[in-house]
Amino acid sequence: MLTTEQLEAFVASVETGSFSAAARQLGKVQSGISQQIMNLELDTGLQLFDRSGRYPQLTAAGHHLLPYAKAVLAQHRRLAQQVSGLGSDTSMEVILAVDEGIPYNRLGDLLRQLELEFPQICLSLLCASSKDVIALVKEGKATLGLLFSEPVYPETLDFETIGTVTFELLVSPKHPLAEIRAMHTDILKLHRQLVIGSKYSSNFWFDQVHSPDVWFADNYYVLLELAKQGFGWALLPRPLAQEAMSKGELQAVKLDFEVGGWQANVDVLQSSASQVSRVNVRMRQLLRELLKKQ
Repeated sequence: MLTTEQLEAFVASVETGSFSAAARQLGKVQSGISQQIMNLELDTGLQLFDRSGRYPQLTAAGHHLLPYAKAVLAQHRRLAQQVSGLGSDTSMEVILAVDEGIPYNRLGDLLRQLELEFPQICLSLLCASSKDVIALVKEGKATLGLLFSEPVYPETLDFETIGTVTFELLVSPKHPLAEIRAMHTDILKLHRQLVIGSKYSSNFWFDQVHSPDVWFADNYYVLLELAKQGFGWALLPRPLAQEAMSKGELQAVKLDFEVGGWQANVDVLQSSASQVSRVNVRMRQLLRELLKKQ
C-alpha cells in the first residue's frame, strides 16, 4: 500500500535532483529515502527512476505519477491543517495584502459587514505589488491576498478569480501619441514606456516591455504621475486613472489594434492553513462582491 512517506520521498527526490538532497530536505538519512523509493516502485510495479547516470532521472512512468503524488500530498496537508484547527478557531486576525492597482472603493462596506459579524476582529491592510502579495501569503505574513492573476501559484496556496479590471493605454495630452492614431504596436516602440515593476523581475502580460526606452516604478500611483507629466505611455488600471482622465490630465491613445482595453483577472489568494479560521473564510466570501457592478 502506498504511503505518504513514500510519496514525500519521491517528490522531494524529483524536486531536489538526488536522493541525498531529498534526505537533507526531509531531515532523513539517504538510505531511508532510497528505501522509500524502492518500496514505492515495488508497490506500484513501476520503475520511477533511471539510476544509470550520476543522478537519478525520472522515467516516463515517473513523470506520469509525479502530478498525482503532488496532489495527494497537498490534500494530506490540507486534511492535517483542518484537523489541527478543529476546536481551536480563536484567531480573529485578518491580514489582507492588496495590489494597489485593484479598485477597493467598496472594501469599506465589506469590512463593515465583517466587523458586525466578528466584533473582535483585528485587521491589518498591506499594499504591495501582486508578486509581493504572493510572497506575503506564502510566508504567512498575510492571511489573504488580492492581486492580479498569475498563471501559476505555489501549491500551498488556494485562489479564486473574483472579477476583472480594465487597463487603458494612457498618455498626457501633451505627449506625441495623444495626437495620432496608433495602427500597430510598432508605433509604441518609438516612445518611452512606463512599466510597473523592475527590469530585474518578470512582468505581468499587460505590462510586458515593448519599447527599448523604459522607465520603471514599483507602484501604480508613481506610474500615474509619470504619465501625467508626459514622461511616456503606460498601461494603467482604468479605475485608478479615471479621475486624471476626467480632469484632462491623461487620455487614452487611439488604437486600431485594441478596442476594448486590456482585461486583467483579479484573484483572491489564501494559504490552505488559514482556511480553518472562520473570520478568514468569511472575508474571502465577502471579497467575491468587491468587483461586482452595483
